[in-house]
Amino acid sequence: MSASSSTTNLTEEVLSFCNEEFYNLVKKQCGDIVLDIMIAQDISSVECLLEIDNIFNFLKLNSDDLIQLKKKAGIYLNDGRYMIKEGIIYKVETFLRTLRILNQQRLTTDHHHKSDFFPDVLIPNDVLQKFPFIRTIITYSKFISTSKTDFTFLNIMLNNMFNNLISDERGYRYDNIIRQFAASIYILGGRSTYNFLRLNIPALLPSFCAEDCTAIIPKITYNTSSNSFVGFSRPIDVCGISVAESFSTESFTRFEHIYSTLPHAKSLNAIVIQPLSSSLNNTSPYLLAAYGTDGKFTAAEIISRWLHTHQEFKSKGVRIVGYSSDCDSRYLLAMKSTLGFFAHFAFPDHPDLFTIDLPMSWSWFFMQHEILFVCMQDATHICTKLRNRLLSTTATLLFGSQLVNIDPHLHIINNFSKFDHGLVRSDINPKDRQNFNSAAKISSDAVLNLLEQVPNSLGIRIYLQAIKSVRLAYIEKTTSIMDRIFHGWIAVFIFRFWCLWINEMNKKSLDTILTQLSDFEFKFNEKVKPKSQYFITYQSHFCVETNAHCLIYLATLVNEQQLPIEALNIWLQNSQGCESTFRSARSICSNFSSGVNFTVSQFLSQANKLSTLQNIKNNKNSNHLRFPQHHKLSKASENVFELSKPTVVSKINIENAVHKAYEYVVHLLSPLKIKHFERNGQIITLNDLSNIISRQLEVFWSAEIELNEDATDDSDSKISDTTINELNGYDSDDLLESDEGNDSIHVTNMTNGQGIGVFDKVKQELAHTYFQVNINNEIKYLHKQTACWLLEKDKNTLSADGLSRVRDGIFTSFPKGFDPYLEEPTWSKRGKWNYHHMCRFWFKLILDIPLINKYDYVMRLDSDLKVMGVWFNVFELMKNKTAVNFANVEQADTEAILPGLMKLKTFTLDYQKKYGIIPKNPIRLTRAFDIPNHIRLHNTNFDIFKVEFFKSQPVTHWTNAVDESFGIFRYRWGDHVLRYLTTAMFATPNEVLVRTDFNLSYCHPC
Repeated sequence: MSASSSTTNLTEEVLSFCNEEFYNLVKKQCGDIVLDIMIAQDISSVECLLEIDNIFNFLKLNSDDLIQLKKKAGIYLNDGRYMIKEGIIYKVETFLRTLRILNQQRLTTDHHHKSDFFPDVLIPNDVLQKFPFIRTIITYSKFISTSKTDFTFLNIMLNNMFNNLISDERGYRYDNIIRQFAASIYILGGRSTYNFLRLNIPALLPSFCAEDCTAIIPKITYNTSSNSFVGFSRPIDVCGISVAESFSTESFTRFEHIYSTLPHAKSLNAIVIQPLSSSLNNTSPYLLAAYGTDGKFTAAEIISRWLHTHQEFKSKGVRIVGYSSDCDSRYLLAMKSTLGFFAHFAFPDHPDLFTIDLPMSWSWFFMQHEILFVCMQDATHICTKLRNRLLSTTATLLFGSQLVNIDPHLHIINNFSKFDHGLVRSDINPKDRQNFNSAAKISSDAVLNLLEQVPNSLGIRIYLQAIKSVRLAYIEKTTSIMDRIFHGWIAVFIFRFWCLWINEMNKKSLDTILTQLSDFEFKFNEKVKPKSQYFITYQSHFCVETNAHCLIYLATLVNEQQLPIEALNIWLQNSQGCESTFRSARSICSNFSSGVNFTVSQFLSQANKLSTLQNIKNNKNSNHLRFPQHHKLSKASENVFELSKPTVVSKINIENAVHKAYEYVVHLLSPLKIKHFERNGQIITLNDLSNIISRQLEVFWSAEIELNEDATDDSDSKISDTTINELNGYDSDDLLESDEGNDSIHVTNMTNGQGIGVFDKVKQELAHTYFQVNINNEIKYLHKQTACWLLEKDKNTLSADGLSRVRDGIFTSFPKGFDPYLEEPTWSKRGKWNYHHMCRFWFKLILDIPLINKYDYVMRLDSDLKVMGVWFNVFELMKNKTAVNFANVEQADTEAILPGLMKLKTFTLDYQKKYGIIPKNPIRLTRAFDIPNHIRLHNTNFDIFKVEFFKSQPVTHWTNAVDESFGIFRYRWGDHVLRYLTTAMFATPNEVLVRTDFNLSYCHPC
């Protein structure tokens, strides 16, 4: 008897089959192989089977335990793909189709009995007039029988709603799909939207309850369900895992001690899993763990956490292919050890090691052949790091006779149509450090083509080619695997050649080249800085090398059929899943909350909602729910390169792609005519280049590892053993007992105000959520969340407005290394540091504001100043005279009022000598110090300065040096004095105009 004919004999009775009856039914209808698949997944009833979307998804897991079952149910193809036998699929689909028909018949029968429905029922006219929607339903029922639109969810919703309406409210029941729909509405729309729909459409949605939240960080909060405090930086155990349930106590005194001594979490560490299986192409990354941290962790703890995670997933039948992170130095160090990449290998003799057969001809491949998992640095961060290095004010990139800077881009912006390049000045703003879109724009094909028309742009074109290659290799979804290898190794070879040139040049020669290429007519050699200032950062170089090596390692594993072809979904192997999770968590805040930031507790709450929503979205084929999708995502998904298409990944092809990349870079660099790239009159061979660079990186990166380890040890040592011992002793009975009776709070004036969680009595079942305290000799119960509020001295917030964050940072920040709590000013006005912040802003920080780049000049006009009479256009005058400063009246500050002022004289002269500065206006510099114990100044309550001049390299170097000396905060070196000295050293007499020389009147104060 065929499967189809046997299934037609099934009755509704089988819908209740479970265990042995169910297994006999499966064996009879589908055979022994399908029965084994059911048993392996613990599917033991018809009810359970009908809830599962696809029983064969189980066979797509990569597990040794499933090999025998896979061989029975299907076959392996030569390209590594696996296919289930068509006959088995047919039997299962036929069986399931019959079960679903029987289930639908039963539901219809139940409905008919429940509503006393008869096919020939007559609806009275008065009922139709009172409820006209009945006519619409009749019309609708005729329409859906011929419509191609999927009305499955709508039918379920209407059926569920009307069934509830004819029942007692206490007997309302909701289909599982309706519950998922309700959860999605609540998460996406918030509580108010949910309640609005529930109240206006009776019997549609179940009642829902949730807790509201605010957006204050960092903050300690109390979690009622776990009876613990959230927001402290959790300790790390020997496996590198955050210790759970560490901060719980029943004593207010103990909590007060914890609050004041243990570090509060300032950031959130999230661990996200990204599936790579082809059957899960639309599956978003999901959050595995998240915890608050103060950032004090080591590379060793990261390695331990990675190993522990690998072992746990292995026990569940899941193989972790690799890890990714941003460019944090501790993660880089962990990756070095994990890969054995110029470092001691962390996992020797591990039984799960991947092993590849490396050809002897691959001298350019520096990674070892055995690793436990690959490590990919986030390519988005690599691109932004390379962009930031280009825009840095402290580094100067040199390559051969080329000064690599952003000036050619400014030339393009000023001289070409935006239609041709699409650039704006903010794209080259150094303060917007995470702007990947700008990194993509400045390295676009359109910009690279225009740069060919700009003189002295070869260096920047080479640099931008490296950024472009990183994008194409690791970020773009449409790039084929062989093109990924080609572009990844273009970036590698560009930086290897550059590294070779830097290492073979001495520092003095590099300084000389910089002086020759500089537009400034003075000696400006940064003699105390290392050669590395002329090259990209160590972190960026390591990231480019690591990604290129791991890309080839993955391709080789696929070639050797150790991994499926889905492992080549390179665009998924990054830490953008974490960024996406953070953005998604912010996006599902309540509609009535303007905050987009959160505490640790609030993030975990949002993450739970996000997880629920993601599970619903991933099951949309079975629940028939449709979610809106951003138009950019829809467009991008149409262009994704299909890995299922035949892709030849052989070692010969890999080697050819690498050699092709080498030849491309040799041609790209040939116009530089660098003799260091030649050996015996010929360009250096790939083998020779590889051998030299391998030795150089071995020395350089090993030294860098030692430096990083020292730095990490120093930072970790701040957590003392005493603190750890105290942390481990929180649950000690003797400590808790010794605190009893000592929790006293003295309050001089306390009302029983509403909202303050202090009570005389509490219910016994809620007692654990309160501290028993003595307030003014009376026993009270203090709610633990109120205790958090009581101990909070500052309201720490993070603005949702990016501009206000910049503003707040400007007027509250201090130079790196300066501690405003330990330092005391020698002079104060308008608060301890407020006036100093103002001086620093007008001297340095105003130049860091992105908006400034849009303007040629900046004018300061204080609010207590008034312009008198009619002034001519001073900006036009400055432009005609090529002036860089329109200064105010000359005055002088004195040591008598500002102790420490004369230290500025010493600092200025020492700086001039140290860097060989030849003053552009030596007369003014001498005049600045001609009055004993005084320094001359130009009053800056009115001041105009040229942005380009004050953002130039020599002026910026001087500005940073002043800032790093802490003189502005320790001795109140004013911006007016500093402006006077700046123009004396770097501007000619004709470049500085003075208001009094033009008889322009003003009053101050007025």
